[in-house]
Amino acid sequence: MAMEARDVIDIVLLFEQAGIDFWVEGGWGIDALLGMQNRDHGDLDLVVDAPRSDDARRILAEAGFEPIFEDPPGRCSLQDHRDRIVDLGFAVADRYGDRWNLNRTTGRGEPDYPFDGFTYGWIGGKKVPCIGPEAQVAHHLGYEVEDVDRFDVELLRERFDTSIPEPLRALRR
Repeated sequence: MAMEARDVIDIVLLFEQAGIDFWVEGGWGIDALLGMQNRDHGDLDLVVDAPRSDDARRILAEAGFEPIFEDPPGRCSLQDHRDRIVDLGFAVADRYGDRWNLNRTTGRGEPDYPFDGFTYGWIGGKKVPCIGPEAQVAHHLGYEVEDVDRFDVELLRERFDTSIPEPLRALRR
């Protein structure tokens, strides 16, 4: 089942009402940056500050979401009876405002979410916090790239002139 914009807004409102900061990433995050939905989405990816991870899980549980995947300490997925899926990624901020994914296994290097990599976009007419174009592209690396990933980052390149690394470039026919 696809997540519709109204589903995303319902979940965003839960977080806002609970006072939990979050940022939309992944497919919906890219569509937020573009200000319009460009494809179907099977889930909603959110980044939440690690100190609020229990609160994020609690508000989703209260809304009928149950865990379907756990990758402690930094990731989990929850699903409700309507088959809506929310993937939560937990990050910890340093004193400079950079954020680091809790499941990162390599050396510290560059932050997963640089302080200047946060922005706002629009989903279903609602302004939402999201991850910026460069961070979105970077987060599409490190796993097997699919056509949908190439489609998403190509939209970012067209709109924001974002540099696209070779593994993410669309195959030319």
